[in-house]
Amino acid sequence: MKSCCLPLSTPGSLRSARLWPRPALLLVLLALVLVVLPGRVAASERGEVLIPIHVAAGTNLIHLARDYCHTPGDWRRIAAINKLAEPYLIIRDTTLQVPLSLLIVEPLTARVAAVNGPVSLHTADGRTSPLHTEDTVAAGQTVVTGPDGYTHLILPDNTYTRVEPDARFTIAYLFRLADGTIKADFGLERGSLVHWVRQKLRANDTFRTRTPIAVTGIRGTEYRLKTEAAEANTVETLRGRVQVAAGGRTVALTAGQGTRVRAGAAPERVRALPAPPAGETIEPLYRTLPVQIDAPAHATAKQFRLRLTTDDQGQATAIDQTTAAGSAFTIGNLADGRYFAFLTALDAEGFESAPTGPMPLTLRTVPPAPLITAPQTNGTLWGTTGRIEWLASDQADHYQVELAADAGFTRLLDRRDVREPRYTTPELAPGEYHVRVRTVAADRFETLFSMPVAWKLVPVPDMGTMEATANTRPVLQWPAMAEGWHYDLQVASDEAFTSLVYAREGLATTSCTLEEQLNPGTYHVRLRGTVNGEPLTPWTPPQQLTIKSKPLGWEELLMGVVTLGIILL
Repeated sequence: MKSCCLPLSTPGSLRSARLWPRPALLLVLLALVLVVLPGRVAASERGEVLIPIHVAAGTNLIHLARDYCHTPGDWRRIAAINKLAEPYLIIRDTTLQVPLSLLIVEPLTARVAAVNGPVSLHTADGRTSPLHTEDTVAAGQTVVTGPDGYTHLILPDNTYTRVEPDARFTIAYLFRLADGTIKADFGLERGSLVHWVRQKLRANDTFRTRTPIAVTGIRGTEYRLKTEAAEANTVETLRGRVQVAAGGRTVALTAGQGTRVRAGAAPERVRALPAPPAGETIEPLYRTLPVQIDAPAHATAKQFRLRLTTDDQGQATAIDQTTAAGSAFTIGNLADGRYFAFLTALDAEGFESAPTGPMPLTLRTVPPAPLITAPQTNGTLWGTTGRIEWLASDQADHYQVELAADAGFTRLLDRRDVREPRYTTPELAPGEYHVRVRTVAADRFETLFSMPVAWKLVPVPDMGTMEATANTRPVLQWPAMAEGWHYDLQVASDEAFTSLVYAREGLATTSCTLEEQLNPGTYHVRLRGTVNGEPLTPWTPPQQLTIKSKPLGWEELLMGVVTLGIILL
């Protein structure tokens, strides 16, 4: 099977290859004619699509037809269409209109480099299908993006087009001529796009985009084209030159200039675009979601636009947001990874600056910052040391703990690495302390510190020597924990406090007399501080209460003597 690609050595060799049979070519041409909307491409009286061909002074029409057309004799049609008085020789540099059906062409396609969100492909015969990365878009096909849809098309010669949300973009024709030059004609019915032609176009290259309002043509540039419903177009040149034609008038835009074209009118005055914003608000690393990025300071901007892409060329859009000056971008849904930020400023009339970027940034949220589970914020720990616990992470190599005497962690008391999700402080004096923890992954990545937890260390309330006899009701006493506090008290026969023998809640005093006498044995006592019925402290460590047997009275002694006498007799 022969290749469908034409050799690109010389115009003569391209013509001699004749890789497109005339019947097949006619079918392609017919399709092109059908998809080109009336008035969007110049046409002869016969309704044919006419292609502009740049010719240099001194060009012989016969040679022109020989090099570009299927038949050398086609020069007569070219001469007639262009009303040449001297058909054999072109006196000066000019552009001739040549019927597409006469030309030797190599049809080209655009490659889909990236797709984000809903994007579909519509063919001339009415078929619709989702658009995917590495698909191709050919002449006569239309790309339609949804509200959050983006696609980036790579065109020949490393030219790319970014089609933005809510757009309808059509390739009217796209092909290579016999001399290797490229003819491209696009339609933008609605939405916005960015064209980026990396290299300067040759004399015979054409690159045009048509809207219902205007026609833009470039020679090698980067520019934005935005449609505003059916009312206006905005053209913003970022690099090179752009020509905008509408209402019988053509204006030229250079880098940093823009214009607006309203329906039925000529382009408005050329104006300067806003200055690009500074990018100092973009940080290299973000560890949590949502990502908060402050809008930068700017003298004239009313809004700012932030695009995050997965490539440094700005092709694969991941996030596109606009925010008002003085506010911030909030990104709540973004996968971990490396991104590139492009930041632009928009003035009061909606004109947008050239982008600042690419600015690399990384989002790393896994592993997350730890969550301290004990003690609770403003909680109380008993004794001379505190035990800190947090949720474990399966991505952790180890944890870094910081203990401080102040909320700002300027007075560090301890800082250490631990393997397990727990930590016991060194011995401390009673007082308030602050602790925070962060996770360190195996690749040495450090998360943010956890939310710091403030807690108090207090000595265990000394209830003194707790002894009583079985014939008395024990009186328990303890020092006040804080002014206005109440206390819950429990007495149990086991250290786990599963078998309670006495319990009181909401005691307003620092003492309690047990209402019942206890049998001889060892008991366990604990209490906790409360306010309005809510516990403010954990239970104290248990303390022992010893109940001794009651001493013998004279009745018991007399009975003992009598019993002993009977035994001896």
